[in-house]
Amino acid sequence: MGEKKVLTTWEAGRYCGVSPYTVRHWINSGQLEAYTTPGGHRRIPRKTLDDFLRRHNMPVPTAFQEGNKRVLILAAGPEADALARDMRTWADDLTVTLARSGFEAGFEVSSRPPHLFIVDVDDPRWDGIAVFRAVHEDGRGSRVQMAAMGMDSSVERMEALQRAGVLHCFSKPVVRADLCRFVKQMFPSCDWKVNLRKASRGPDR
Repeated sequence: MGEKKVLTTWEAGRYCGVSPYTVRHWINSGQLEAYTTPGGHRRIPRKTLDDFLRRHNMPVPTAFQEGNKRVLILAAGPEADALARDMRTWADDLTVTLARSGFEAGFEVSSRPPHLFIVDVDDPRWDGIAVFRAVHEDGRGSRVQMAAMGMDSSVERMEALQRAGVLHCFSKPVVRADLCRFVKQMFPSCDWKVNLRKASRGPDR
């Protein structure tokens, strides 16, 4: 797998399961070695952070562990096909599966839980919030991160999604650049090929 060799303080915080402020404290107090870019940003070599974790008996979060990162999308239609096809080009170690029915998504989650589960909550063929709730409450899906796609951004829906364990809801039509940034933050150690400057700045049609 293509492995990210240098991390920002934000990425290092996720790596260690702490806030970026804690990482900066470790650096300022001399516990963790880092260097500063010409722009004044801190950077930590992954090997240095790995050594730090071993010394302190700290586990590595799933997002940084070796192996392909699996994304499951529950959606249907031409826009869903285009979204999945586009995401497959972002990184060689990002596996994107498109489920076109609730049954198919349930089978995928049960047999091989994804690292990230994205659901179109507008599709009447399934109850998106119920799907999220089932994964959130199922022990097999306890490590699955979840995001929604939908046109309804009312407070009631956002609160329901949050209670069901959803991290973020993307407005439809989904802006590819926004989704890509989110996924890159989720899996910073993937071997990313996509250039965000070339990504769509507006809704994809």
